[in-house]
Amino acid sequence: MLRAMFALVAISMAGQIAAGIHLVEVRFNGDTRLDGVDLKKCAADLKSRTYEGPQWAGSLLERVRMCLQDKGYFKAAVKASTQQLPDRNGTHQFVITFNIDAGPQYRLGHITFMNNHAISNAKALHSLFPIKDGDILDPKAIAKGLAKLRYAYGVQGYINFTSIPATTFDDEKKLGFLEIDVDEGKQFYVSSIDIIGADAQVLNDLALKPGQLYNVRLIELFLRKHLPGADLNDPNIQKRVLNERDGTVAVTFDFRSRQTE
Repeated sequence: MLRAMFALVAISMAGQIAAGIHLVEVRFNGDTRLDGVDLKKCAADLKSRTYEGPQWAGSLLERVRMCLQDKGYFKAAVKASTQQLPDRNGTHQFVITFNIDAGPQYRLGHITFMNNHAISNAKALHSLFPIKDGDILDPKAIAKGLAKLRYAYGVQGYINFTSIPATTFDDEKKLGFLEIDVDEGKQFYVSSIDIIGADAQVLNDLALKPGQLYNVRLIELFLRKHLPGADLNDPNIQKRVLNERDGTVAVTFDFRSRQTE
């Protein structure tokens, strides 16, 4: 579908990719369905960037489709036409017009889960998603729910947890049904905990001890106390060595990068 959208962009890029491309104006025509505020936000986002490469217009089409999908218009058709203006400040200046057929707005039918053995309560899993049945189908809400789902499993030691979402649509009822295929992986216990760049007594503040299930929440509380503002997922701060056969993990915290701050 994306390749087909690229083909709809009527523009010759010969001699136009040596410098950056700036959008002077963004226009929307057709059945956009979005209100003025949403259109202005979408246009402002597009104009805030400088583009390069022969596929720059195609990337803009994808961004506009994302603006529409955020409001539930998952099958919107978008075409684009461009007008080049005189260069300015070393960049190519363009006006771009998007012709939109938003199509139907989809709402969430329901969420189902597959292969969720450790947490079998589907209602509890659904509650992790900030979207209810009947709500506008919002990809951002789904992404937040998937992150919370991974966190919930991480609290129970499932370090390698992954999930694959798939969406099917009922065009007659204008509903989207989300099915999440869960790969829980193995449950890991902590084999050892070490720290570099700080006194070992700092680990007394960590509620997680060797022999216990790995718990991402306890790790988070510890790091927020001693490294406020740090990226808790930075592998340079928390290094884990997994023993897949035994189901154990050796954890090492590296505080050296924070010593000069």
